[in-house]
Amino acid sequence: VNCCVGDGLRLDIYITNHTLAPASLGFSWQLDADFADRTEAEQGERQQNAPVECFWESDEGQGKLRFDYRHPQLSHATEICFSGAEHMTQKDGTVSFGLQLQPQEPAHCIIEVLPIFCGKRVRPRYGCDAFGASPADVAFEAGVQMTTGNAQVQRVWDRAVSDLASLALLEGEAEERLTPAGGVPKYLALFGRDVLLTGFQAGLFAPALLRGSLRQIAQWNATEYDERFDKEPGRVIHQRELGPLSLLEKNPFLHYYGDYSAPGLFLIDMALDLALTGDKDFFLSMQDKMLATLEWMERDGDSDGDGLYEYATKAGSWGEKNQGWKDSREAILYEDGRLVEDPITLVEIQGCFYAAKQLLGLAFAGIGEERRAADLLAQADRLKRRFNETFWMPDRQYFALALDPAKKIVRTVAADPGQCLAYGIVYEDRAEAVAKRLMSPDIFSGWGIRTLSDRHPAYNPFAYHLGSVWPASNSIIGFGLKRYGFDAHLHRLAKAMFDAAELFDYDRLPEVFGGNARDQRHPHPGIYPDANSPQAWSAGAVILLIHSMLGLIPVAPRQTLIADPDLPEWLPALTLRNVRIGNAQVSLHFQRDASGFTQCEITCQKGELHIYRPPPAEAGADRFGLAMRAVISR
Repeated sequence: VNCCVGDGLRLDIYITNHTLAPASLGFSWQLDADFADRTEAEQGERQQNAPVECFWESDEGQGKLRFDYRHPQLSHATEICFSGAEHMTQKDGTVSFGLQLQPQEPAHCIIEVLPIFCGKRVRPRYGCDAFGASPADVAFEAGVQMTTGNAQVQRVWDRAVSDLASLALLEGEAEERLTPAGGVPKYLALFGRDVLLTGFQAGLFAPALLRGSLRQIAQWNATEYDERFDKEPGRVIHQRELGPLSLLEKNPFLHYYGDYSAPGLFLIDMALDLALTGDKDFFLSMQDKMLATLEWMERDGDSDGDGLYEYATKAGSWGEKNQGWKDSREAILYEDGRLVEDPITLVEIQGCFYAAKQLLGLAFAGIGEERRAADLLAQADRLKRRFNETFWMPDRQYFALALDPAKKIVRTVAADPGQCLAYGIVYEDRAEAVAKRLMSPDIFSGWGIRTLSDRHPAYNPFAYHLGSVWPASNSIIGFGLKRYGFDAHLHRLAKAMFDAAELFDYDRLPEVFGGNARDQRHPHPGIYPDANSPQAWSAGAVILLIHSMLGLIPVAPRQTLIADPDLPEWLPALTLRNVRIGNAQVSLHFQRDASGFTQCEITCQKGELHIYRPPPAEAGADRFGLAMRAVISR
């Protein structure tokens, strides 16, 4: 039996009678359709309903069962087509047929499920014997290939790359089709934050995914105000779902904008695309959208004009209360467990917007727009200073989680400030204290960095955002540890992630897993039962962790690749092939020597590309920032 899913479903059933006598086989398929939304199925309660009519027709070894949804506003139907058997019958949704096979006689029966969505029939993407490379598989195979003698890392890497290919939405044109869904089974839709973070994680290794995701997301950037959807000009889409409840506007998710990470990540990814490809034409073609998002930051993102960015939904009860990456209602709590009300000034959003301004400023400088570049870099510097003055808790040597509506610091100790290391907003003399706190036992479980310290009264290792471990967040923090020179911490974190992946089916990091401590009582971190698996940004986390250990930063406008590798003992060697920077392509081999130093060797090169290895720097120094300035000034 072969089963292929994609724009419908196709089932190929191959049967051969390998006995010495004739065989009679009977099949029955009990079928029904209710056209419930995913949310309705999860909650067990219908918010929309209508009669479903069933029609059957058959002729010469073929049959078709059709379910029509008689909703006045939804033109939906499902057709199930059968072929390859005789004497098909149907009664009350049960389709039956039989086969008579002589000795050694084969048979091939086909069942196709064809959705009819808003009146448009969609045929299954895959036909007979379709188990082969999909367009997404081919695109990823043309990207960077990683090989290593560490079997654990190789398995987890291969699974992550395969998952990103399998999650491709296959909508739009060219690279747009590689844009990944959020995850399976709950998030088979376009999620701006998830897509853009995955593009950041995997951009160097799959530049077509990054470019396609930017094209796909940009077409939905808001151009008007609509409070029902938290929609404001320049804002970047958070979620686009096409389920019945969204189409009927019983929720805001047909086009919902209630997220603050997506605008910053959109700008970061635009700068990354230029750094990877050197494609000024594409960058300039998106300039109006980038400028609109920058204008949104200052006009609506900073609603009180204090130089920091705070969120509060305008969509009422159906809007997202929390609009950072931790978007569950209870995610942002005071130190005593009370819920922080909106508006909330979240720590990592300041970092994300800082990186957006800084990287976009460098990008504009790279294409000769010096005035705009200088303005953005000055804005970034002001935000960095304001952030460090406001969020730092001297008595705890750590950053506050947020500011509450009264602009008082929320002293909760959580993982969120770790992302600020990745964005480069942390003062260098504070980076070591932040890194040390992140790796302390109350936050680092041994399997990963928890969302919340286990000393907090609301800590729960199996709560969505109150003590669980998210691979996506861990990968960003890992990038930040590398950025500030804490390679040993990064090695420990990466090993924890790879060890955790081995404990889950198919060597796959799920969306989220438990925050249990890694000890004799807990040989497993714990399963979060409702987690997506696969999840796009969990697959991307694997790629970003490898990327971080190699310290690779592309600067295509300068025909340069910054390489600052530091491999751990447990991963002493690996090879990258087909690394593309601008018009150049290289293969690189990395080898840790007996002294612990990681060598970087070019094994193949096409086109002009310079490898820049920055000089050693003290732990706590922003090594990526120093290296970027050195390359740009050359």
